[in-house]
Amino acid sequence: MPINDSWPSSIVSSLLEDSTVVVPEPLLKYYNRLGLTETEVMIIIHLLRWRQIEHDRFPSPEKLSQYLSMDSEEVKNILAGLIEKKLLSVEPYYSPVTGRWLNAFSLHNLWERLAQILTRESLLQTATSEQAATVDPGLGELYRIFEKEFGRPLSPIESSQLADWYHNANLSPELIIEALKRAVLRGALNFRYIDSILRDWIRHNIRTVQEAINYDDRLLSKKAGKKKASEASGEDKYRDLYRLDLQS
Repeated sequence: MPINDSWPSSIVSSLLEDSTVVVPEPLLKYYNRLGLTETEVMIIIHLLRWRQIEHDRFPSPEKLSQYLSMDSEEVKNILAGLIEKKLLSVEPYYSPVTGRWLNAFSLHNLWERLAQILTRESLLQTATSEQAATVDPGLGELYRIFEKEFGRPLSPIESSQLADWYHNANLSPELIIEALKRAVLRGALNFRYIDSILRDWIRHNIRTVQEAINYDDRLLSKKAGKKKASEASGEDKYRDLYRLDLQS
């Protein structure tokens, strides 16, 4: 029955709450570690909706695009990208309704990857840096480097943050260590500052230390050009720090 304006809001709210799609919480929490974008996550949520609500295991790109701000061709490309990342696959299943074998989107690999992350998280929550080395040698090495620079054991919150960086598909251990070096050299040895560096690199698609160095060179050149232009025009170099909108 269609919902219209004459229905009491309490009934509408109840109907909306009952028409829910189950989305595993770890997907929303750890999708960035799998290298998933927000758009890809939304596609996955819609696949879950079609399966749970519409009972359609293999919705076409045209069906999916009906409820997305993209056309079917874009949806098709995103689905292909998820398959390439080995987080989505197409598998046959037997339909008792039709009595035939049909294609179905499978998220089995995605759930397995998330299960691995949850297992590591559970182990790392109680692990010391020495124990972390046995769980994951690469992460254990990062623990040792950070604890050496900080001159103390990492706190549970810092350990969790370091694990998040390490498992982020967009960051390499070399980049994390490079961000740590910059924090040390600039006298800003804290996790918030290191996180700001790494987030900026992710935002600008920096994947290697050399790309980070080239990125810095471009920024320095840009700043130098602005400084020369400012000096040439006699502008106050502090003007932009306290800019006010004086337009009426």
